[in-house]
Amino acid sequence: EVLPSGRNLYAFDPRAVPSPTAAERGATVAENSIRQYRDSHGDYPRTTAVVLWGLETSRTQGETIGQILHYLGVRIRRGGGAFRTEYDIVPLAELGRPRLNVVVHMTGIFRDMYPNLLDDLNRVFRHVSDLEEPEELNLFRAQTRRTEAELLAAGNEPQLARDLASARLFGPAEGQYGTTVGRLVETKQWQDEAELGAAYADSQQHLYSLRERGRAEPALFRSHLQAVDVVSQIRASHEREVTDSDHYYEYFGGLSKAVEQARGSRAEIHIADTTGEQAATESAKQAIARGVRTRLANPKWIDGLLKHPYHGTQQIGRRFEFVLGLAATTGQVEPWVFDRLEEVYVQDENRSRQLAEDNRWAYHGMIETLLESRQRGYWQPDEAVLDRLQRKYLELEGDLESVP
Repeated sequence: EVLPSGRNLYAFDPRAVPSPTAAERGATVAENSIRQYRDSHGDYPRTTAVVLWGLETSRTQGETIGQILHYLGVRIRRGGGAFRTEYDIVPLAELGRPRLNVVVHMTGIFRDMYPNLLDDLNRVFRHVSDLEEPEELNLFRAQTRRTEAELLAAGNEPQLARDLASARLFGPAEGQYGTTVGRLVETKQWQDEAELGAAYADSQQHLYSLRERGRAEPALFRSHLQAVDVVSQIRASHEREVTDSDHYYEYFGGLSKAVEQARGSRAEIHIADTTGEQAATESAKQAIARGVRTRLANPKWIDGLLKHPYHGTQQIGRRFEFVLGLAATTGQVEPWVFDRLEEVYVQDENRSRQLAEDNRWAYHGMIETLLESRQRGYWQPDEAVLDRLQRKYLELEGDLESVP
């Protein structure tokens, strides 16, 4: 009754995504984000930008796809075959709200793993754009018509303008992966936050439509970013908080910063936590704070990592970089976070001595990141704390220079 191991191995058929359960949970995520925005602003968000990861889609069987479809007022049903998905438009009377506009930012891994979903989503986008509904009740159609008019005015031929206007899938160029945001933060080769937003936009401005694949559309990309009210991403694994991976600040943070650059003000940024039985949507500030409290400031977590002294210290040091990256791209890292990191890893002499003995190179990098956070204005420590950091930094630097 189980597949034999060693032969006929497969993960799953990508045509089975999204699963009915994933579509239902994704709809809950969408409703939560709509409700949270309405509670703050008294109206519906007109446009939501969604981050779509390939491995996350595999893990959840397509919760983010369900989220996107629910914004649009679309539901799934299984077709004639076991792995054939069909999409139905939910009538406005049943939906009870406008169809919302959506912009999807996918990774290169998603693009390669789910070519069928690229086609499905683009067909859904075209169908929703073509619905004969009032624009105030179909915000996706309204954005598409505005975009099409701009493309026609710019000299594009009608069929191409219609194709580009209804598409909402952006990502890296064909054959490319990732963004340059992580490299900039890691190497400290940036002076202003605007450089991070520009780096994200430059790498993710490629459109995937029914006719085009990986077409660079910087003006169209910026036009869509200007309309964004909410940036949203799903976190579906207990293995990683948003402070545990550079991909969160690279994609979620990079998108948030690119939106801010395009529209001139920050959009709301939500993390949807689907790790529990009930999906919950929270602000990026809450998600970051939880990651710090439960991981970086948690003695049990620290002791567990340091059972592998050299590598464990290295992993802690990387998370210092991730926190700085989140501060730079989201603006949602509160100053107490850096206070707490300094208390746990520098002020505590026993812990400081342990880290220096385990991996002085990584520990030196942690101190350097705290000083960089202060230099870039994300943290204002008092003089005693700053003096302690500088002394520790110079002490470690001297130790490193004396290593043969």
